[in-house]
Amino acid sequence: MNGPVFRAILRVLNTCALSFIVLLTLHPGSVKAQTAPPTVIDFWVKDDTLFLEVKLNAEAMLVGADPTQPDAYSGNSKYRSLRRMVSSELEPQIRNFVQVWKQNLVVEAPERLDLSYEGVRIPVVGDVEKVRVSKLLLTAHLSDQASNLRLTWPLQGGSVVLRQQKVVAPYTGFLAAGEISPLIPLQGGASLTTEQTLQTFLAKGISRFVQSPLKPTVVVLTLVMLTLSLRPVMSQVAFLAAGVFVGLGLDMYGVLDLPESLQDQALVASIIILALWNLVARRLQVWRLLAVLAAGCVYGLALASDLTKIGVPPDHLAPAVLGFGVGNLLPVVFVAVLTFACALLVAGGSHRKRGRISVLASMLIAGIGVYWMAEPWLLA
Repeated sequence: MNGPVFRAILRVLNTCALSFIVLLTLHPGSVKAQTAPPTVIDFWVKDDTLFLEVKLNAEAMLVGADPTQPDAYSGNSKYRSLRRMVSSELEPQIRNFVQVWKQNLVVEAPERLDLSYEGVRIPVVGDVEKVRVSKLLLTAHLSDQASNLRLTWPLQGGSVVLRQQKVVAPYTGFLAAGEISPLIPLQGGASLTTEQTLQTFLAKGISRFVQSPLKPTVVVLTLVMLTLSLRPVMSQVAFLAAGVFVGLGLDMYGVLDLPESLQDQALVASIIILALWNLVARRLQVWRLLAVLAAGCVYGLALASDLTKIGVPPDHLAPAVLGFGVGNLLPVVFVAVLTFACALLVAGGSHRKRGRISVLASMLIAGIGVYWMAEPWLLA
């Protein structure tokens, strides 16, 4: 590739970079997308009554959107209007909605149960850009012969976490829209096996990355753009993965608990530091690996917050952490490989071209990181 052609490519990349920054400025919501907490059903039995506490994004359900897909409702004007309502205004709408919605929520023990609406707890309005999770309580009378329970989740409800409470070896599972749970013993003893837990949380980890891919992807780009050489990229990805599991373990085992707001700012700060590092150092050093390890720890702490919201079987904590971590890291490795291959395709064997690509990309990444860091004050 001759000089004029390469300079033309750089001009195109520079134009794309500037356009991307402009888009970030004009559409901050594309960067600060709403995260979608999972819909969770906690159920337990007391005397002859079944209790189901449903934690859900009620506003999304009211507009007929999948609560687990922010893109399906975040731009909906009706959703935003509902999100601004106080609890006294929103509760009647939820109550009326539930009277119809519960007909599609089939609970059998062994006959179909008649679910009663007992009320809903709606948090204060707060930040309307964040999802509000309401707690809906349903009850049903159980017959003396009831020993097992089977639940069918509505087709329009997205996915759901189903958790049994107040028994030994409780059941924890995940149902897709329209899926039917297995028979669950009401007295407990239906917890997932180690292999089932690993598979289940692996899928949840991949799903989490797909829902919020932007910042993890940018972290990976900072690693690839250090030297655009295979061995440094592999070493950094390995240290990032190790850091993720350290952070996950520290949080899930109660050793370290960092507030979510600090987690996000720390992750953005690590992006800026690593991107600027790329501009002043072109070789992999021990201090760089330690910085990547620290960034991985911060990312792991953020993942632990999401994992806590989902809920982890207490008797299978280790496989749940392992599966969730691997599920998030598999897409990270894929992004690293894809980015590395694309960069080599453009640069070929020229170290000078690789250096130019690294510098340009690192400057862009650092600029995005600075924007993310300043975004709360810019939007205040």
